[in-house]
Amino acid sequence: MKLTSDLIEFIENVVKTGQSVNIENVIIDAESGAVRGIDEDRTVVLFQDTDVPEFPVNSIGLNRVGIFLNRLEIVKGREGFDVDAEIVTIDGSEYVKALHMKSADTKIGYRCANPESIKAPKQINDTIIYRVQLNAEAVSVLQKGYGAMGTETVAVIGGDGVAFELEDINEDIMRHVFAVESIQLGEGTGSFTHKYPIKTLLALFKQNPDGVFEIGEKGILRIAVNGLNIYVLPQV
Repeated sequence: MKLTSDLIEFIENVVKTGQSVNIENVIIDAESGAVRGIDEDRTVVLFQDTDVPEFPVNSIGLNRVGIFLNRLEIVKGREGFDVDAEIVTIDGSEYVKALHMKSADTKIGYRCANPESIKAPKQINDTIIYRVQLNAEAVSVLQKGYGAMGTETVAVIGGDGVAFELEDINEDIMRHVFAVESIQLGEGTGSFTHKYPIKTLLALFKQNPDGVFEIGEKGILRIAVNGLNIYVLPQV
């Protein structure tokens, strides 16, 4: 079954976005209308259940995403480029077994994962209540702070403005206030403190430094990257 160019672009976007935060396994589940993935450390989740294009098969699982992108790059943009999906049915459920990518002069295959083997959350158990405006200067300061402080986590603190706070092993603290306030989206006190992996936040913020991010009641941070929702889980 030949995939449309829109579906190919969507799959590539999902894979590249997940890979930017070390999500190496993703499932596009047409039955539930969601894209799902989680990194190996279980700290960041890709979960998108709106604006997912209609797929002509129940699901497609993608692992070895770096290999997939490398193989796609060989034929993408060449004359006669297209992608055929090989479909199999197991226990009455259809899924994509392999993608056969080709151009007029080149063919290359990619075996997909069994979607059942990819474990990722089927829902996000938090309610978004704060929205924060980011800016490029704040991202630059956070990057410099990461190098200067040598810590692996950053606290996002809301209250009297919104700040990034980094603490090193000697308990030296760097604090950078970058927003006047957080926008209240639901019931909350207006004050919050949650810690996140700093490398993950930097990877996401750099892709949209003038965008917004949101924080849930339980501390889950959500940010849209390339039209897909990424959720960063708070650290204890």
